[in-house]
Amino acid sequence: MSEVENVQIEGEATQQIAESVAEPTAEIAPEDTVVEEAAVEEATDSAPPTEVAGLDAFMSKLGEIPEEANEQLLSQIDDKTFDRMSDSAKGVLKHLIAKQNADYDKRVKAFEAQQQGMSSREEKLRDEAKSLIRNRAELNRVLLDPKFQEFMKAADIAEEDMEDPFSEKGLNQRISKGVVSAMREFQTPIREAAEKAQRMASYQDFIDRHPEMKDPGFKKEVRQMMTSRREAGNPVSLDDAFNLVDRQRMLAVKQAREEKERTARAKSARRVARATNSSKSDGGDPVPKWVTKNGYKGARGNVARIRYLQDNPKALERLRQQQKAGR
Repeated sequence: MSEVENVQIEGEATQQIAESVAEPTAEIAPEDTVVEEAAVEEATDSAPPTEVAGLDAFMSKLGEIPEEANEQLLSQIDDKTFDRMSDSAKGVLKHLIAKQNADYDKRVKAFEAQQQGMSSREEKLRDEAKSLIRNRAELNRVLLDPKFQEFMKAADIAEEDMEDPFSEKGLNQRISKGVVSAMREFQTPIREAAEKAQRMASYQDFIDRHPEMKDPGFKKEVRQMMTSRREAGNPVSLDDAFNLVDRQRMLAVKQAREEKERTARAKSARRVARATNSSKSDGGDPVPKWVTKNGYKGARGNVARIRYLQDNPKALERLRQQQKAGR
């Protein structure tokens, strides 16, 4: 056998040995994982359980609490239900109710404190907004000061009217014009913000003076009034739009009240008319219908009428007058 063949045989043998060694290793790996997981579970199971005591232990014994109470069961509870309870159960129930009341009061106080904090925060933000508006208005007032505006106008010189740029006066003129240009760029957004803030402040003051504007429906009607008038070429101010809407609402309330009164009067008139017609349909008979229908003193029909007229002289007199008038 040649050396080449020996080398090939040795290589194949080496490869087979390596594969045989690797296979058991791959099979053992999952078993090791299972052993480790079992060890972790055993360690977890062996951990001491958390002890539950007090009210938590009591609640855990009750089991799952329903999300909604059984109304049928609650309707069957009365004073006898309480009498059938043991003294210890009555005591536990009383203290549970006391704790529930205390928890409810605690939550109510916490909510009220939160509301108070929110109200204070809202008031603080409102004051800060007003202060900001005042500061912007003050800054805008300073920038619009006549002396300052006169200085800016005097410094705004055309290039052809300036002195030699290499002279001291010409250099100062160009510096002043650059400052004026920068100030105008700085002033524009401040003026716009101040004007917008002033409009917002005026609007907020108007709302404070007219609480009706806090009603979304009323506010919407005022806005629609201003929009329709502007589109029609006859714009109105916020105050005028408010007065128009307020007057329209007052008229609508008045008309509704008058319509209600008119309906009530018509209903009353119909009721009186029905009563009058009913009286006329009876022919003005002084003897009530129930006399002939149900009887009177054991008699029925005309005998009952006669006995009734004997016992009621006024009815008899009315009957005689009707008979005389009918002749």
